[in-house]
Amino acid sequence: MSPIDERLTSLDIILPDVMPPVVGGYVPAFAPFIRSGDQIHVSGRLGKQGGKLLCGKVDDEVSLDQV
Repeated sequence: MSPIDERLTSLDIILPDVMPPVVGGYVPAFAPFIRSGDQIHVSGRLGKQGGKLLCGKVDDEVSLDQV
């Protein structure tokens, strides 16, 4: 076991072998999102509703239920 793996194990951090599919049958080559504290940074994802893009500030112009 490498020192990195040992450190992760000692911190009870378990990394998945592969990223979970974003859409059935598609496994991304990147992390679709990363959470940092109370923020989530998305990559390659577009919020849509009824085929139209959701644009605006969450909880101001776009509700949490929409995203």
